[in-house]
Amino acid sequence: MRSLLFVWLLGAALISGNLPTLAEPPAPAEPPPAPLPAVDFHHLPWGDGESLTYLVCLGSFEAAQGTFTALKKSDHWEFKLAMVSRGLVQDTYPFTSSFWSILGPAPWRSVEYGEYRFEPSRTIKERTRIDYAQHQGTRENWVKNETKVFTITADSVDDIGSLLYHIRALDWKPGDKRTFFVYESNSEKQSEVECLGRETHAYGTWPAQPLLRIRAVPTKGTRRKGSLTIWITDDTRHLPVHAELSFVYGSFSLDLTKADKTLPVPK
Repeated sequence: MRSLLFVWLLGAALISGNLPTLAEPPAPAEPPPAPLPAVDFHHLPWGDGESLTYLVCLGSFEAAQGTFTALKKSDHWEFKLAMVSRGLVQDTYPFTSSFWSILGPAPWRSVEYGEYRFEPSRTIKERTRIDYAQHQGTRENWVKNETKVFTITADSVDDIGSLLYHIRALDWKPGDKRTFFVYESNSEKQSEVECLGRETHAYGTWPAQPLLRIRAVPTKGTRRKGSLTIWITDDTRHLPVHAELSFVYGSFSLDLTKADKTLPVPK
């Protein structure tokens, strides 16, 4: 499921659209997952203008650089991700990409997600909006001049841009398991996220410090296999300092190389 990294966060930006999405066969009805804890919008682990820059590597080779920015608006938050190819990818298949994600007012739920992406062989310009009153999403492909409407059953869903921030906004302890609803590629999907433990590691330029290891796995709505594991600081900032994305074609690593306008380090 593309939504499991930085769209899925950073790694998904490298492979999004290049893998086929297969519809999941009908399954027996299951009880709905437990609702997620409410997000305290007055005590978020980031502030207006926080900027986090990551280096994405495929094995020992640099592949891309991505910068996340959180922006506070009058009654909501907007998250942006700017990506550019690096290393061998820049030499062989250069690309640039810009994602945006808009939250509605509390409670936490995404109301809009979009992308501008430029590659040698294609251009992507699209936007998806969610109408919770109508329980439907509308995806606009501006390049092909197409519009598709799909059903949203959950009362609150994330997009591939807001998912990482939602994980950061919640309290975690080892053993916690939570189900996130994510919309992507004209449909609603699910991701199971679990806190696997507390560890002490040094990653990149970051010194050894207590971290929470959190793993996200795509479940309903996709047959793609893989997982995203994130190491976030075990403090009120929940800074993601390292991540590993594993999927059928290999694995990517992401390391936080620069952090601007983060909240003060807790005493």
